Amino acid sequence: MGVHAPPTWWQEHHVFLQQCAEEGVVDAGPPFSPQLLDLLADVERAFEVTGADTPPWPDPHFGPDGEDIPVREEEYSRCLDPGKHRILAARAEAWAMVLVAKGWAEREEIADSAALTWLTDPLVTTHRATVLRPHRPGAQPLLLARTAPDGPDGDHDLAPADALLPGLVVGAGDPPLPVETIPDCGCDACDSGSRDLLEQLDQAILSIVDGSYEVQVSPRGRSDRSSFGASAGAGVDQPEVNAVLTAGPWVEGWTPRPMDPMLDPGEEPWAEEMLREPWPSRLLDAVIWALPIPLARRLDVLRPGHAGTVTSRADIALEADGEQEVTVPLDALENPPPGFRRLHRSTVLVGADLEDARARLLRWDLHRRAGLGLSASHTPLREGTEVHLRIGAGPLQVTAPCRVLRVIDESDRAGFAYGTLPGHPEAGIEQFLLTRTPTGLVRLHLDAVSRPAAWYARLGAPAARLVQSLVTTRYLRALS
Repeated sequence: MGVHAPPTWWQEHHVFLQQCAEEGVVDAGPPFSPQLLDLLADVERAFEVTGADTPPWPDPHFGPDGEDIPVREEEYSRCLDPGKHRILAARAEAWAMVLVAKGWAEREEIADSAALTWLTDPLVTTHRATVLRPHRPGAQPLLLARTAPDGPDGDHDLAPADALLPGLVVGAGDPPLPVETIPDCGCDACDSGSRDLLEQLDQAILSIVDGSYEVQVSPRGRSDRSSFGASAGAGVDQPEVNAVLTAGPWVEGWTPRPMDPMLDPGEEPWAEEMLREPWPSRLLDAVIWALPIPLARRLDVLRPGHAGTVTSRADIALEADGEQEVTVPLDALENPPPGFRRLHRSTVLVGADLEDARARLLRWDLHRRAGLGLSASHTPLREGTEVHLRIGAGPLQVTAPCRVLRVIDESDRAGFAYGTLPGHPEAGIEQFLLTRTPTGLVRLHLDAVSRPAAWYARLGAPAARLVQSLVTTRYLRALS
């Protein structure tokens, strides 16, 4: 009796979209077209060849009965098998072979991608790169850059700044703009299996080829959207860049998938409601790998004052006496003070049930599945719950204390907001919100403002932003 392979991510996603269409859920988007399904099937067949020597692996933190397996302290900042991530290069090669074989693009190999001029610099060092230049006018070139040389398998210790991990940077345009860096971390603590990595890679490439990707970069920030989600953030490290990149389909007569709307707090009813609520904290994990954190903590204690000028304070009744005040104005999301960075991201939770997602969110599953260590005064969380979030390990571990300021528990909305407490390397507010549309579609929304609080977080602001981006990406995937 033959063994049936489990369905791929795109087969499951297509079935979900078909079910939504049958039930009249139009805001999920249409099912995948036959042309798109054929393209993905061709890539899957090519990958059977290119990926023959790079086997997949399961989520090591997901038990056989569906239970979460806790992350161990020693899993942070290490990868016992970095070479397994070469599966990404094998998948990228399958895409390149298919796109060239279909006659949609010509291929160029760049031996050293350091010779490339990027529109904005990637967050990691890149090596050999493949550039696929589409023949159709208006389509954007696709760049697939390796993050390690072809020979070495990578480093087990990921703490040093020059540690190697075989991964990919997906870029679009000419000059290229970085779209995705995969894996976003690569340590064993954040490992959720190869399936998630391949899905992230496929969606990035597919959006560019399909013509359903656009990005805008300006001195005010960056916003991205595709058919799989949207994100926006204020504040950039290269404020001189001002550009808009819109992908066009690589094939004549091809209809791009509808892109996710970029939600704007001034236009969306759910956002207008949230703006009337007290907002709390953008989880900010300012991990400065190169700094001696214990010394930094001691010095930070000596620093007079704390982050931000508190213009309004949260009076949260706690059972313990002498609770500390949150370190951010509660109106910061609506009126970000100077120096605060704003972030909004949202995604559809494919096949999710709001009640199940609500229960998992309130028992901290989102944070644990994002790879964070956590200790909380209450589980499930409630108003006034204090939580200490931990990222990193050993002498490089940073603890970020927060307090839950509000719990949202309505028929079609659920979530909570928390604010940073003294000792958190950032000052900020963040809200996690699940919404259910009238057609039953469940979305996860993350909205935040933040700025560095500790001096070492300010000194390592680019690294802090990288960590913020990585953790946010994991949040969006944790409840799927």
